[in-house]
Amino acid sequence: MTRIPMREDDFDRLPVARTWRRVDFDWVSIEAATADHSAVVSVGGIKHWLNLRIVLVPRCYQTRPEYWSIEVVGALPGYGVPAFVDYNVTLALDGIRGSQGIEIVGATKSERRIMPA
Repeated sequence: MTRIPMREDDFDRLPVARTWRRVDFDWVSIEAATADHSAVVSVGGIKHWLNLRIVLVPRCYQTRPEYWSIEVVGALPGYGVPAFVDYNVTLALDGIRGSQGIEIVGATKSERRIMPA
């Protein structure tokens, strides 16, 4: 079977995953870059299922935006185990920075943070 290479504009036509959803967050913190490591963003809140796996996923861009959007998303494998649990996820910001900063995007809100170049 021969596969045809995907073009960049074909990505939006792919089926949407049903196991991942944006989730809300309560706080955002950015640790500045040092000689030992790059800048890191931390996001936290309360998840409603014990087995909800939460990650930070940067959006893809063809050109550098003013604010690089990073989505807070969760996957719930199988069935959800109900429980209120604190979560905290981090992401190194190497190459993930808009000309002005970043924007954290959750289910019902987003926050922009200005970051020096």
